Order: sequence, then structure tokens, then C-alpha cells
Amino acid sequence: MLSSVSVTNIALIDRLELSLGAGLNILSGETGAGKSIIIDALNFVLGERADKSLIRHGTDFAAVEAVFSDYETPAVTAYMQDVGIEPEEVLVIRRKMSADGKNECRINGRVSTLSTLKGLTELLVDIHGQHEHQSLVKPANHEAMLDGVGGDKIAEAREKTACVYRNYRTLKEELDTLGDESERARRLDILTYQLEEIERADIREGEEDELLEKRKRIRNMEKILSAIAGARESLDGYDGHSVTTSLKNAAAGLNSISSYDSRLDELCARLDEAKSEVADIAETLKDMAEELDFDSRSADEVEERLETVRGITRKYGGSFEALTAFYQKSKAEAEKLAGASERVGELEAELAAEGKKLASAAENLGNLRRAAAERFEADMTRELVDLGMGGTTFKVDIRSDYAPESVGPTGGDKVEFLISPNVGEPLKPLAKIISGGEMSRFMLALKNIVAGIDGIGTMVFDEIDTGISGRISAVVAEKMCNISRARQVIAITHMPALAAMADSHFLIEKGVEDGKTLTHLTLLDDDTAEIARLVGGGEHSTHAVPHAKEMKKWAEDYKKSLCG
Repeated sequence: MLSSVSVTNIALIDRLELSLGAGLNILSGETGAGKSIIIDALNFVLGERADKSLIRHGTDFAAVEAVFSDYETPAVTAYMQDVGIEPEEVLVIRRKMSADGKNECRINGRVSTLSTLKGLTELLVDIHGQHEHQSLVKPANHEAMLDGVGGDKIAEAREKTACVYRNYRTLKEELDTLGDESERARRLDILTYQLEEIERADIREGEEDELLEKRKRIRNMEKILSAIAGARESLDGYDGHSVTTSLKNAAAGLNSISSYDSRLDELCARLDEAKSEVADIAETLKDMAEELDFDSRSADEVEERLETVRGITRKYGGSFEALTAFYQKSKAEAEKLAGASERVGELEAELAAEGKKLASAAENLGNLRRAAAERFEADMTRELVDLGMGGTTFKVDIRSDYAPESVGPTGGDKVEFLISPNVGEPLKPLAKIISGGEMSRFMLALKNIVAGIDGIGTMVFDEIDTGISGRISAVVAEKMCNISRARQVIAITHMPALAAMADSHFLIEKGVEDGKTLTHLTLLDDDTAEIARLVGGGEHSTHAVPHAKEMKKWAEDYKKSLCG
């Protein structure tokens, strides 16, 4: 339920606070007082498109805040979980637009996108204006409306159909991936070639880095060998002045005098160790020199192998990890294709069985829809008679195809509402035959039937009663009252009968303050004078006031009858 709306700097509104109650909330006032501005403000905070002309003259921003209480339904809770919004006791939605065109949307204080906000508010508020009946005339929406009227049985059958459809599609997609025998053979040939190419290459993890390192050594071989040779000569040279000879001579000299000082024994031992270490280094350098002795053939081999490794890696993913993943996936697919003939037979049998289930589930859903359509047609005809459209014929046209390949997740039916407003005229689609006034009454009849089914807690009606008068106005008021017992209703109206039904009645007025024209809203404790004005008089009218009081008595009696 929409508990309150705060409006700042919208058109003629400086600052406005609207506290709404359950049941039927009526907004009325003189023409031009600013009733349409209230709807503009609501549309704005609910996520509809808006431009800078909405901002009140002389200010640099416009803002609207809407607070909802008792708002959680399964659909709302699921949506909030999907978009990552934590439910709180109340839901606060705020939208602000600056003169520079910037928009800011917040849900419970958290910045949100406009699309996220609109997706949420569509589950909370349903706004209907005089010319806003697009959803009713679109055949794409008629199936969902009929299913809503059908209740739990249709919901369960629809879910079962969707479940079988998902299984059927999974099998169909697997069968499609296998293709026919010739396609499988061609695919298997390609996979076999790719697998053999990868296997022949026999690339090891890290091999490219090893080859690059080896190529680097080869390209710098002359420099490396020269340095090794120089080091060997220094350590174990042939001129008698090598490190090895020097260490040997030093050790011999110290040994000759070691009997005179015991500390020399330790030094002699360390020189012996150093001599052994140097000799080992010299021997290692000799081995390295022999290993690095190469010819042009080994360099060519490295370049060829590097080219192979890089070519295969680049061809199948660009890295060793991607190459490995491709190989494993392709091998699994090849094994699957190799045994595909047997699997195709299994799939075809499973698909045929699941197809029968799908056709049966869709046909059962269609039968439930036809039964619901009969009840819906009878209910709509009764409601339309009440609303002065007694010559109208309403028909739910259901065209069906339950062949498995024609069935979708919601079944195999195409549903469209047809209407003939006058006796003797053929049935035609709503959009092609129904007038604006008739559409308003048709919509009221529909909403009176489905009130409470769609789970949307608040409905807003913007002067949809225009052109309705006389006895039908009283019927419209009763219908609106009926709807307001299942959900909160906010209605802007000029119709006294509807205003008399109000549970809360707000008067919209326009005045001049400090040289500025501003719109204000007042909750009426006693709305007799306003109903009298709507009747065509005023609070001192000799006929309008009694009429207004009589209307209020009639409305109170009708509301009591609903409770009884």
C-alpha cells in the first residue's frame, strides 16, 4: 500500500505531503487546480519518462518520495532479491531530477537505476488514465489476464507445462547438436584431425619458455663460450699462475711452517677445501663447454620446434591452458560423436515420449483456459450489463496448436479478447472497435473481476469516469468501491457518486501566494460541500447539499452491505 507521497518543486507544487489510507482515496477539485500534476508526480517517482519542464519555475530540481507499507508480495520479494535490495519494514522510493538533466533514483536510500526502480514499482502500483489502456488492447497480454482469472488450477497446469517444455527443449537441443549422420561424420573428421595435430605436436607445459631460453643461449653462444674459457684459464690455467696453482702453492708453504703455530693447521685445511671447490668449478665449466658445443643444425631444430609450439598454441586458444582445455573438450565431443548413432536413437525415443507429455500438458492447460474463458465471458457480460453496455458481446478467442514443436513454455494457445459493442455486429479485436468511454467501462469491469488476483496493492485511476453520468455513474462508483476492498485505490474524479464512496477525500486547490501560483492538497473531514460542488452547486445550495448528503448515505449503506 502507498502510505505517503512527498512532492517538491513539481510544476505548481512547492511542497506537498499526501498521506493515504487503505480503501478508496478520492482526489477532486476545480478544473485546472492541479489534479493532473499529482498524477505527473506519481508517474515520475514510479519511473516513467520525464523532462525538465516538470521542474517548478525558478527552482533547480524536482523530487518526489513515495513510502509503501505492507508492500511485500511473493513477486515483490523475489524481484528485490534478484536486484539485491534488502527488504525493510517500509519501502522508500525517491527520485530527483536536476535542471541540468541529471536523474537520481534511490530505493531504501540506496542508489538505483531507473529501470530497476520501474521494474519494482510495476509490481506495486497500477496506473490507469483516460487514454492509458494499451495493455488491455494488446493480445500479447490477454493470455496472462485469462490465466489470472483461472486461479491456482491454471497456475499449476502452466507450471507443469513449463517444466515439461524445459525437458523437451533440453533433449531437442542435444539432438540438434548431434545433427544428421553426414553432419556428424564431417564434424568427427574435423575433430579427429585437430586431435591428431595436437597429439603429434606433444607440447609440454612450459616448453615454449624453455625453447626461448635455449634460443637465447644459442644466439649468444660465442660470448658464453669465450667467458667460460676465460674462467677456466683463470681457475686452472696453463701458464702456472692459475687460481688452482696459487692455492696449491699457498697450502704447501703454510704446511711447511705449521709445526710452529697450531692456527696454521686450520688455515691449511681451509685452503685444501678451497682448492677442491675451485677444481670442481673448473670441471663443471669444462662439461658446460662441451654441452654448449653446437652446430647450425641444433639451432635450426630449436627454431622449428619453437615455431611448431607457437603455431599450435595460437591455433587452439593462445596458451597452454587453453590448448589443453580445447583438447579435452574436443576429445569428449569426438567420443560422443563416435557413439552418436546409439545416442541419437535414445534421444529420438526420449524426445517422442517427452513430446507426448508436452502435448498432453498443453492440451490440459488449454482445456482449463477454455473453462476459465466461459466463466470469464459470463462474468464480463454481467459486469458490462451493470455498466450500461447490455448490448455488448464479449468473447475469449482461443486458437490452439498442441503439436510439441508448436508448444511454448506457456502452452500452445493464442488468446485474444474479442468484442461486439452492439447487437448484430461481428466480433472484432478490442483495439479495432471499442471507444475510449467504452474502454474505460470495459477496464472497470475487468478490474472488478480480477481485483486482488495480480497481487498489485495500489491502483490509480485518473479521471477514467469522464463521459459517464446518470445511473451508470452510480454503478461505476460501486465497482470502484468493490475494487478498493481488495486493494488500495486512488482515484481522481469529477463524479459526485464516486466521491461519495471515498474512505479518504482530498481536495486539490490552486491559489496565489507571494506572487506565485501554487497547488495545495487538503484532507477533508467532511466532504459534503465538495460533493455538493461536484453535483453542480455549493455548500449553500438548496438542492445540491441535500443531494450530496443523500449520496453519502447511499454510499455508506453500500459499503456496509459489502461488510455484511
